[in-house]
Amino acid sequence: MQIEVASLAESGKDFDHQYQPGELSLEDERVHLLDPQPYVRGRIRSDRGRVKVSGRITGTLELECDRCLKSVRSAVVAKFGREYATVAEYAAQHAVELSEDDLNLAVFDGAVIDIDSLVREELLLTAPDHVLCQEGCQGICPTCGTDRNAAACDCETAETDPRWAGLKELVNRK
Repeated sequence: MQIEVASLAESGKDFDHQYQPGELSLEDERVHLLDPQPYVRGRIRSDRGRVKVSGRITGTLELECDRCLKSVRSAVVAKFGREYATVAEYAAQHAVELSEDDLNLAVFDGAVIDIDSLVREELLLTAPDHVLCQEGCQGICPTCGTDRNAAACDCETAETDPRWAGLKELVNRK
């Protein structure tokens, strides 16, 4: 979804969009979109040569458990606020140091605001960075590959520090 800046009235414009399956790609192999597909609702307005976009995104993501690789659903609700400036305006600022207001500032071509890229970025930022299918997830056995949540395995779990391997050999010879 793209919004042309020239078509904006002085008071701004409300927008909303329900994404269809396959319409939005997150371009991240660890995060997938589930039904209901993302829904974005917001407002865009022009303000003193800049364009301000604010709104809310809802959706459902599928991620993998960090320990056992099972699929985990995660509901997402993200509020966003972004300000866009043209390349020429941004370059004219001569900012030496970033302020807190500059963290929500993006540069655009002056003609079109790409809402899809904004939604993609917000969904990826909202996705949890550490995911577990359950709090006590035991993960996968590194030796035999058994899911330790479903079945126990007889593999040795004690790991020997490789720096002590030489000493262990000496002790085992005697």
